[in-house]
Amino acid sequence: MKIEQLKNSRKKAIFDVTPEEFEKALDQAFEKVNATKTIKGFRPGHAPRHVFEKNFGVEMLYDEALNVILNQKAQELYSDKELSKEIVGQFEPNFESEDKLERGKPFVISLTFDVYPEVNLPQYKGVECVAANVEVTDAEVENAIKQAMAKDASMQVKAEQVIESGDTANFDFVGTVDGVEFPGGKAENYELVIGSGQFIPGFEDQMIGMKANEVKDVNVTFPENYGEKSLAGKPAVFKVTLHEVKHQVYPELTDDYVKEQKMDKVETVAAWKEAKKAELVASKEKSEKDRQVDEIINKILDNAVVDMPKSLEEERIQQIRAQYEQQAKMYNIPMDTFLGLMQLTKEKFEEETEKQGKRQALFNVVVSKIIEVENLAPTKEELEAKAEEDAKVQKTTKEVMLQRNAPRYYSDIAYSRVIELLLSNANMSGEPAPVKKATAAKAPAKKASTTTTKKASTTTTKKASTTTKSTTAKTTAKKTTGTKTTKTATKAE
Repeated sequence: MKIEQLKNSRKKAIFDVTPEEFEKALDQAFEKVNATKTIKGFRPGHAPRHVFEKNFGVEMLYDEALNVILNQKAQELYSDKELSKEIVGQFEPNFESEDKLERGKPFVISLTFDVYPEVNLPQYKGVECVAANVEVTDAEVENAIKQAMAKDASMQVKAEQVIESGDTANFDFVGTVDGVEFPGGKAENYELVIGSGQFIPGFEDQMIGMKANEVKDVNVTFPENYGEKSLAGKPAVFKVTLHEVKHQVYPELTDDYVKEQKMDKVETVAAWKEAKKAELVASKEKSEKDRQVDEIINKILDNAVVDMPKSLEEERIQQIRAQYEQQAKMYNIPMDTFLGLMQLTKEKFEEETEKQGKRQALFNVVVSKIIEVENLAPTKEELEAKAEEDAKVQKTTKEVMLQRNAPRYYSDIAYSRVIELLLSNANMSGEPAPVKKATAAKAPAKKASTTTTKKASTTTTKKASTTTKSTTAKTTAKKTTGTKTTKTATKAE
């Protein structure tokens, strides 16, 4: 076996195959292929070898025999403990000999594969970052309390039938494009909370100030990425007839009302406002910390030097795509319709998915490197302690929880340590910087032992999983190994 280093974190393993090796592979191939062939006078799989070769030729066995050889060579790669730890993605087989494949002659084959990349970390301590002040205004507190009181509010007809933002309007509308009505552009007695942003941009704003029984033309333009392509980007006119205006009427905010809410240690209006303000401060502090983390990590990713293998990027891209497809399936709607509801074209979706997937793959390897360099990986005892804690809640055993969640425990603990390290060593100064949400990722889990393949044409999954985290979502990525045989790669005729 000879190993060649290629670009983009790829390697090629080259193998010399002797006639004796190939002959043994032909024997194995015969057992499998013969079972699929019917020869007159014999039950399937029971025809002698010489009869099989007379009817079909020994060349009929070449593809399967080559697959046997490829699997054997894949096992050789995995037997190299150091190399097997680095293999990611699928094997790409190739027939290297110039002459065609022929029985009794030696030949050369190869398996090309991605390896876990080398990561050259930039300066990740002392990264410039904003330390924005967290403030909560009295107006924000009042609004939060109003939202909490909404459950006790009642919808009533306004005395002055004039629309303000937040009011509920009952109206008819008829939409036209170039003077022609279009499907779905008409409704009667439609109720809409003005300012909720449910309609095309500009529609609700133009309804503010309308009075009951007033008729008005609302001029809007459909977004370029509108789900219905025949309307996308086109100007439209909606004839709106307003019938009635309602608004929410809230109960009077008094100490007695607060007591009725039965909140822990909150019995007065002043105490509720104080508690609500503390709640808002905590929420803003968390959001600010998340923003700081995004800013720091993005700066590190922008300066990291990684020869990223395509397989790791494609793996994340496929997982992100699958998550959206699963959501569409949950709603029982076609994927194209689902994208339209999000005002995304298929082309834009693929572009954004690829961009995000590549960014998350980069995040995984960079954060994994920081964990390694800083020795932030959790110990076996720490993982067991976390499993024990969850086991008590789930009323099961520590062993069961470890089996289910060991990669997640590893990832959660290691990631929190990375964040603590980056924040505690950041240089907090300057103005807020725009945050690239493509990082949406979480710390990679520890690389574990490699599993081997039983067949070169299948893909197996390594136990090591890389988990990714953002401030809003969690996703999981797994390193995969395996071989993907291509029969046309041989020169057999």
